[in-house]
Amino acid sequence: MAQLTHLDLDDNQIGDNGMLAFSSAIAGGALVSIEKLNLSGNQIGDVGLYSFSTALAGGALAQCKELFLGANKIGDAGMEAFSGALATGALASVTTFTLHLNQISDAVKKVL
Repeated sequence: MAQLTHLDLDDNQIGDNGMLAFSSAIAGGALVSIEKLNLSGNQIGDVGLYSFSTALAGGALAQCKELFLGANKIGDAGMEAFSGALATGALASVTTFTLHLNQISDAVKKVL
């Protein structure tokens, strides 16, 4: 998996528990070469995005150029954690990013 550059996991039922396991794997270096990651349509909520954000802040997915997180259950708390990870410089290489169809309030969207 370390040489994988493109991973589509869209439209599954990963959820928060799945993201906890996935985040642990990427924090351990499972996807160091990934350039495109699609996690759209997976029922990922705030807990899942928090664990993902922690992995990102640790340097996981530094090569990622495209990240898709649309159509999940991400809310304001998850976005707060994600914003914190972004502030560390995580995902500095990303040029394409989606968050559509989540549960993020208009107030938080304006801050982003």
